[in-house]
Amino acid sequence: MPNHMEERVKYEISENSGRTVLTLHDQLTFSDRTAFDELIPQLLRNGNTGVVVDMKDLTYMDSAGLGMLLTLRDRAEKAKSKVAIRGPQGDVKELLRLSCFDTLFAFE
Repeated sequence: MPNHMEERVKYEISENSGRTVLTLHDQLTFSDRTAFDELIPQLLRNGNTGVVVDMKDLTYMDSAGLGMLLTLRDRAEKAKSKVAIRGPQGDVKELLRLSCFDTLFAFE
């Protein structure tokens, strides 16, 4: 079921093989930070083996979006969980590459 953070980024949450999948659509920007922070506990529910952030439909992300991913990663580590990134495209993929996120996250 689609949800909305601050009417900007659209997302869906699903489960797949014991992992929580966060599928992002459209944009992830500074204005989404509070809503994203509130979403993190739902992503790190007890019993899941990790979180996958599916970015195949994300068309834009700014530096605050990078920070949100790092916050998710840090909280996941504290919860003994892992975060993987799946399917970034275009400018989002390039931003992740330039920011060396391939050294911080597993990519699928």
